[in-house]
This record gives sequence, C-alpha cells and structure tokens, in this order.
Amino acid sequence: MTNSFWREALDHIPGLFLIFRVDEKQHAHLIFANSHIRNVLGYKPEEFVLASESEGSRVQAEVEGLVDQIADQSKNGNGGQKPVCRFHSKRAGEHDFHYAFRIFTVKSAPHPFIAVSMEHVKGESPGTDTEDSVSGQRHIGFIAESSLMQALMRKVDALADQHVHLLFRGERATGKRTLARQVLQAGKLHGACGMEWNLETMPVSEQNRVVDSLCGKRARAGSLPADEALVLLIIEISMLTETNQSKLLGWLHDRQGAGADTRVLATTSFLLEERMQQGEFSPDLYYFLSFETLLLPPLSQRRDDLRILAEGWVRAAAAVLQLGDLHVPDAAIEQLLGHAWTGNFREFQEVMRRSLLSSPSGSFQLMLQEPVPARSNDRRSASEQVLKPAAAEQGAHPPGKSHMGAGAGVDLLSGEVMPFDEMNRRYLEKVLRKTGDKIYGEDGAARLLGMKPTTLQSKLKKLGVR
Repeated sequence: MTNSFWREALDHIPGLFLIFRVDEKQHAHLIFANSHIRNVLGYKPEEFVLASESEGSRVQAEVEGLVDQIADQSKNGNGGQKPVCRFHSKRAGEHDFHYAFRIFTVKSAPHPFIAVSMEHVKGESPGTDTEDSVSGQRHIGFIAESSLMQALMRKVDALADQHVHLLFRGERATGKRTLARQVLQAGKLHGACGMEWNLETMPVSEQNRVVDSLCGKRARAGSLPADEALVLLIIEISMLTETNQSKLLGWLHDRQGAGADTRVLATTSFLLEERMQQGEFSPDLYYFLSFETLLLPPLSQRRDDLRILAEGWVRAAAAVLQLGDLHVPDAAIEQLLGHAWTGNFREFQEVMRRSLLSSPSGSFQLMLQEPVPARSNDRRSASEQVLKPAAAEQGAHPPGKSHMGAGAGVDLLSGEVMPFDEMNRRYLEKVLRKTGDKIYGEDGAARLLGMKPTTLQSKLKKLGVR
C-alpha cells in the first residue's frame, strides 16, 4: 500500500497523531502530523513539520520539549500519571494535551520510530483560541504576564500574518530582535523568502555589499526572483547609510510596481522622527514603509514578569550546572522589582550570572551593582560602582568560604572586587567544567549561555580560557 494510503488512514485516528524518525545520533525528527493539527492548532500538517525543523521557531522548541519528555519517560517511567505537554496554536493560544507514545522499528529502516497520540486535557476543547487563552502566554524568549506584555503579544499575533511593515521600537536589550525574528519566521512558514540584515554588528563595507547584492543594479536579475515574496528584517534600521536608504527605497518602489509581495520588519533603539529632523534618515523611506509600530517596554516596567524571569533563569541554570534546587528569596525579588534595570535584559543576565556564581552552596544570593556614595576622602567618583549583597536574609556566609557552590573553592568577593574580565573568565571555566568542555549542541556551553558557539569561542580566546 502507498504512503498516501497510510497518511489518509492515520488522518482517521481521533486526536492529534505525530510520527518521529530517530537518526543515527539518536535525534528525533518529526516526519508526520495528521490533519487534526489544522483544526486544533491552525497549522497545515506539512507546515507544522517544516516548522519543527526551523531553528529558533516556537514549534521547534515545543516539539523538542515533547521529545525530551518522552526520552525521560522511556528511561524513568512517569509514576503512573498521564503525561502532559503544551503546544501553542498558530495564534499563540495555549493547549495542554495528554499523550501516549510507542517506540517501534520496521524491517526496512535501520533506526526506530516514535508514534505519539495526543488528546486535549479534560476541560479544553479544540480550536478555542479566545483572548483569555492568549493572556499570560509565553512566546519563545518572552514572559508575558504583565499587562503591557500581554497587550503587546496580542497585537503581535494580530499583525504577524498581515502584509504590513512593522517597526519594533524600544530601549536597547528589550527583546526587539527576538520578537521581530518570530514574525520573520511566521513569514517564512507562509512560503516567503526570509532575509536578515543585522546592522548593529555589520561594518559599513559589509552593509554596502549586502544592500548591493539585493538592491543594486547587478542584483535585479540575481538570486531573488522578481515575483518571489520576501520578508526582510533590518536590525537597527537607523544605522542604514543615506546611500543605502536610497537604494532600498528605489528597490522597494520597483518591487511594488512589479506587484511583488515585499514586507519589511525593522528594529530601532532611536526615534526615527528625530533622525529625520537631523537629516540622518530618509523621510521618503520612512513614509513609504508606513510602519505599524510595536513598542517594547523596558524591563523596569515589567514588574509582573520579573519574578517569573528570575525564578525561571535560576532554576534552569542551576539544573544545568548541577547546583541543586535553588530558588530566589523574597528579599531578592523585592530588590529586583525596585532596581532601575537601565541595561534591560543584558544587565539582567549579567546580574543573574554574577549572583549565581557568587552564591553559597545550596542558596541564591542576589548581587546588584549599586552606586557608592561620594566621599571627600575617597578617590573614586560617585559614578563608580561596587557589588553589594541584596539582603542579609539571603544567607550570610563566613569569611573565606567559597561562594561559587559546592566544590568551586574560589571566593569572588574576598578582599577587593575582582576585575570584570576575571570574573567572566572564572564563570566560563565553571560552565565548561559542567558541560565537559562541550561548546556545541543542546547540552553545550553556548546553548546554556544563550550565545552563538563562535561568539563563545571568541570570548574564551580573549579571556585566555582553555
């Protein structure tokens, strides 16, 4: 019997049904989803399968989470309870499923397969993506418990599939790039070509090259067909040079005249209106794009999210570093809520890493940077900063003891505060020890630290680690 026969037969199975293929490296790849996925989650079966292999997509993260649960249960069992997994619909509504799985082999294939059947948890009904179901949703890279973030995510969901240009605005390190990439991914799932220009890290010479490759005269008959749909993400569009702004505008005019579907997503940490007044940004380009604006709030305005962010970060990092079951004390939470967070998520991550590194074994001690009061007999200026424990209740420790956790044997705060590079060097050494010097992969140091492996390798070389 043909594959199409079996696909049609499996579509008659009630509830969602998934099939994974296990490769020689023991990685599971989704190869089939039955048609019920359209009714429940809003995806075409082939669209869902494609998204499961798309790096950084929400579907990929949730499918990998299901596979991890199955791997754990196949080794340790589930204690007699019905296992539950969670998936978001295409419109970001949350759906919880009970699931059952079976691992099987066939004569014609050298490696096993995994069949998974899923049904809604009792009390849920398929296809009910209400506004309430969107409240409190967790987009990849986002916690959206605060009212500001819930409103933003609803707007993102409403605009993600529309053919409008989007401008993601906000202070640095508020998540503009992450959210924009989610919308870019949604466009790719709809069959458009996706392209990204990260002007924050791109030298002007490279910027000229990538703009010319798409918008220059030689590129008009180039790699991108004139009628192919395109979603172009420009990270920090304010850094686009005047010449390249003109080239992009001309190219967009040509695409529009030819009826080609072109969508621009852009991020900026600056007010483009001010840049226009200063003659640094083209009004013609700005008004041609007629952006729908999405304003990301600073971390200081997301008090309802901070507790969840902190507790989730500490729990995940402690699990990977084998530091036991750590939690963030209420005193530390209060200081987190009262902190200005002028550096937003970059500052948050540095504070949490430093705090975890400096905490006594079995407890968590928050280490914030606080201004040192200016004194007439002190050579340091008032702008210099020193590390201070968040509160005595978090677990005072006797002098000379290690603050890095069991077996670390290093006191980062004994005597003078150590240089920032030295602190980072010790932290990276600790992470590498915990990952067995592994940098790449799901359990590698780069994934744990949330950075590209090549970036991590550069930092290791710079700091003289390894």
